Amino acid sequence: MTTKDALKAELGIDATVVNPRLSSEVDADTLESLKADHSLVVTLEDGVLDGGFGEKVSRFYGLADMKVLNIGMKKEVNDRVPMDELVARYHLSPELIVKDVKAILNK
Repeated sequence: MTTKDALKAELGIDATVVNPRLSSEVDADTLESLKADHSLVVTLEDGVLDGGFGEKVSRFYGLADMKVLNIGMKKEVNDRVPMDELVARYHLSPELIVKDVKAILNK
């Protein structure tokens, strides 16, 4: 089950999935349009959070009335850590992402 499917099944959220073409810049038009009918943006990093795309999204929204949840790994040496342990530690599974979204939205 994808995270989008899990959000729909468990919380009734019809999530919008945006796949950024470049991690070096944000699509301001798309992010601005999300303000109309979204209250939370979740970013999923395929690496370290520090300096990642999620930080750029958080900075874009700044003082706007938009919550941002950045999910990814901390900067650490983890090349000998099993992937399932990393997924659990950093809440990268659909089930853990749904749990975090639920906590933020108080559903």
